[in-house]
Amino acid sequence: MRPLIAIYARVSTEEQAKHGFSIAAQIRECASLAGDAETVIFADEGVSGETLRRPALEKLMRSIEAGDIDTVICLDPDRLSRKLLHQLLLTEEWDRRGVRLVFVNGDYAKTPEGNLFYALRGAISEFEKAKINERMCRGRREKARQGRVLRDFRIFGYDFDPRTEQLIINEEEAAVVRQIFSWFLHPPPGMRGIAGIARALTRAQVPTKRGAAKWHRQVVRQILSNRTYIGEFYQNKWDTSRGKVMLRPRDEWILIPCPPIITPEVFDRAQLRLSVKSRS
Repeated sequence: MRPLIAIYARVSTEEQAKHGFSIAAQIRECASLAGDAETVIFADEGVSGETLRRPALEKLMRSIEAGDIDTVICLDPDRLSRKLLHQLLLTEEWDRRGVRLVFVNGDYAKTPEGNLFYALRGAISEFEKAKINERMCRGRREKARQGRVLRDFRIFGYDFDPRTEQLIINEEEAAVVRQIFSWFLHPPPGMRGIAGIARALTRAQVPTKRGAAKWHRQVVRQILSNRTYIGEFYQNKWDTSRGKVMLRPRDEWILIPCPPIITPEVFDRAQLRLSVKSRS
């Protein structure tokens, strides 16, 4: 069955006595907005807007949970609830289920109440997002402290084993890594620096980790600077929580030992040569 449009109306005994604010009038206004679309009515008569325990509202919520409703039309926000917090709770839950809430009386977002309402909704949404991110980061850190690699970081020379959650050597790529360090420390005639290594790899049709045919000097430099190749793979090294990538303090890095491809002596000589070249 195709989801329907729900019309929700509510009036308390006191409101009807004072203002003649009838259920029928609310339904008529909401039905006019719905036009020719098929609707189902949920009406609470003589029920306070201070509580969410209302027969018709509870029935509406069950219909939404069942997927029978995709839009709710209400005369104005205080028909839904007299409490802003209750309005927030209801609309947040309905949003999650893909249900649209429409008010008859004007554009609610342009009223002072509406501005406050949507500002609070935004604040709650941001808070929930931050809490989820915090829990996820905490979970990832704990996983890293247990010595498990979080995901496939696509490091040239290694494959990721999802069963053991560890890095394992890719022998074919590892041979290329050793060749890169050898060329850098003992360049053959005609090969000049990192750019020369990149050109040689491209000519030899060696694919990069991502399958690209062309090697760039920056990719070669990253390989020459990566301590993973001496068995030191670090997690929790980068902070992306503020919308940009930032290096965390060294004491927050989490070391995950992995099988080395080159010796520390070779790596240290390469770092010394890199530092000399960067100063020249």
